[in-house]
Amino acid sequence: MLTKLAEITLRSQVAKDNSSNQKQFLPWDKIQKVALVISKDATTNKSAIDKFISDSQKHVEVFFIELHSKEKSYGDWKCFIKKDKSLLNLPKKPVTNEIQSKKFDLVINAANNFNLFASAITSSLNAPVKCGQNSGYNEVQLIIQKTIPFNLINYLNDVVKYLKMIKDK
Repeated sequence: MLTKLAEITLRSQVAKDNSSNQKQFLPWDKIQKVALVISKDATTNKSAIDKFISDSQKHVEVFFIELHSKEKSYGDWKCFIKKDKSLLNLPKKPVTNEIQSKKFDLVINAANNFNLFASAITSSLNAPVKCGQNSGYNEVQLIIQKTIPFNLINYLNDVVKYLKMIKDK
């Protein structure tokens, strides 16, 4: 029952966010600021992610979802912990208000496709390009499927590869 209510609430939030967001596909070389949404349930190798960020030569802000934790795991990433989620496992209003003020060129949702919290965060972030593994709630425009077995760095490299294929007019 709560899951269905959470899904309805999320669909409503995404529809509202989509109406205010300008969508536009940007080539990789035009992207300056990237938001990366990942969750603790994915295998997280922080040093490999930090290397990817460094190699990308972009300003990358990581939004790390660890909703079962009471304490944040990383000081240099924006971590969402137990106190940041509502009864419906969606972000509390102060969380969404805080992140809605940030502007990015690209949002990459690399969290599992059933993670409602990650979908809500992706929807709330302002960016003309949003990428993820599916668009069950219509929060992303560019869908790049994950490979099995999943490797976060390979997925991020695939996203970059496809964005480099986009040509500027």
